[in-house]
Amino acid sequence: MFANKRNHNKMISSIKILSVIVTYNPELHHLKDVVMTLSKQIDSILLYDNNSLNFKDIASIQFPQNVIIHSSPINKGLPTHYNAAIQYGLENGFDYLLILDQDSTFDKHFLDEYRKHLDADFFCLVPFLVHNNIDYENIYPTKTKNTCDYVKRSINSGTLINLHNLPKGLRFDEDLFIDCVDFDFFIQANKFRLKTLRINSAKLHISLGNISRIGPFFLYNYSPFRLEKQTRDRVIFLRKHPISAFSLWLFLFTIFCDTKAVLFERERLRKISAIAKGFKEGLFFRISSQQHS
Repeated sequence: MFANKRNHNKMISSIKILSVIVTYNPELHHLKDVVMTLSKQIDSILLYDNNSLNFKDIASIQFPQNVIIHSSPINKGLPTHYNAAIQYGLENGFDYLLILDQDSTFDKHFLDEYRKHLDADFFCLVPFLVHNNIDYENIYPTKTKNTCDYVKRSINSGTLINLHNLPKGLRFDEDLFIDCVDFDFFIQANKFRLKTLRINSAKLHISLGNISRIGPFFLYNYSPFRLEKQTRDRVIFLRKHPISAFSLWLFLFTIFCDTKAVLFERERLRKISAIAKGFKEGLFFRISSQQHS
């Protein structure tokens, strides 16, 4: 028993984990805390910046040597950088890729809980999500008494990808910009019959916009730019995945959220314009005909 435990610990200690964080005008203090904490627990961190206004401040932070910063002259969104991180991990002998958002917060023993399950049969490990938004309960159910649960989807942040089990034809969809990136990725994974295991003791605290409440409704208070890209991506996603119960739910959920935004949030005219622009962009976008290889 003890020999097996020692062998397991030796195996886990030899595993190489890479993390990727994509930034856009991040809150510097929080970003520094996350990166500094994470850098002590994994082998390397790729920090991709999407032309932030405060990039000079990001670059001036004295990060540890295992943090590699890349800056883009334009905002490329998420999938391009996620795929670049996958390629970097495969070319440099990493076993796992951990995706994190710039504003996510994880518990002290988050990665320790993941490491307990690295010998399990899975494609992705995903966290137990902690948030204050009841709208998302139906997407990522969290009511469970189990230590782990197999699930069909999660969000980008906190997802740990087993690079050894990653099919060549499975990558993040670069037709998308920021929204539905996770939905599409897990739909692809499910088609390959890959297993996603949620570790309920690995808690990730997520932030969704600038949450406020009016009566029974939660408001996200996203910027017009974010609403434009969100609408664009959802239209593209629905064009790619038109026939499913989830797509129908997403369509109705989007109408519900956009209605709340234009009725109750600030900058209503700008947000109406952003939603209309995003809808037009998504409707006329030329969808890629080939999967990433």
